[in-house]
Amino acid sequence: MRKKMPALLIAENLSKTFVLHNQNIQLPVLYQQSLELHAGECLVLNGPSGSGKSSLLRSLYGNYQTDSGNINILSENSYVDICHAHPRKVVALRRNTIGWVSQFLRVIPRLPAIEVVMQPMLESGITEHHARDKAEYLLNHLNVSQRLWELPPATFSGGEQQRVNIAQGFALDYPILLLDEPTASLDDNNSAKVIELIQAAKRRGAGIVGIFHDAWVRDQVADRIYTMQAITPKGKTRDYQ
Repeated sequence: MRKKMPALLIAENLSKTFVLHNQNIQLPVLYQQSLELHAGECLVLNGPSGSGKSSLLRSLYGNYQTDSGNINILSENSYVDICHAHPRKVVALRRNTIGWVSQFLRVIPRLPAIEVVMQPMLESGITEHHARDKAEYLLNHLNVSQRLWELPPATFSGGEQQRVNIAQGFALDYPILLLDEPTASLDDNNSAKVIELIQAAKRRGAGIVGIFHDAWVRDQVADRIYTMQAITPKGKTRDYQ
């Protein structure tokens, strides 16, 4: 009998509330959310706008501190709870274990696009030669014109910036990838290129949690759907339909 592999990520009972201090308002965005992620699968977060999908994804990356719950990340054969880990440990996990692609590209000003893609590889110890080779492959795959490679992405169109962003996110073979609407600003042809990268990552054993604006993209990549729970006025939860 085939031995079941341990989950790459286990999130348990995550709750999060934003507090608007100047208005004395509390906005609950997550309540008792729990999920597991396994190697080779894409888990898609499902729910309408405002259901907390991006808040959950940012919590899994450690950008948002949750009010309660645990997020256990498998690292070197043991679990690290990023809800309670030292910030340096969280930074180390982001460098080697958890990749992130958001809708927005944030880079060092005036840094050429190819160096933006190379940056996470160089920081992890990959040689400049190999980092450049992979960066060139990814930029080519995502149809970023070679004439743009030595220019800073701040001068690019929104779609071009997003493709550089995606190339950077897939530069390292992260065990876990978190994707926040990576194809939202792309046409169908370039979205198909992103689907190919996601499928390749799954084949090598990566676990992916994603939010996808386009239903056809979601249908191509999803292995499981995680439906967000709505928080009712009485404080109870129900699944979004």
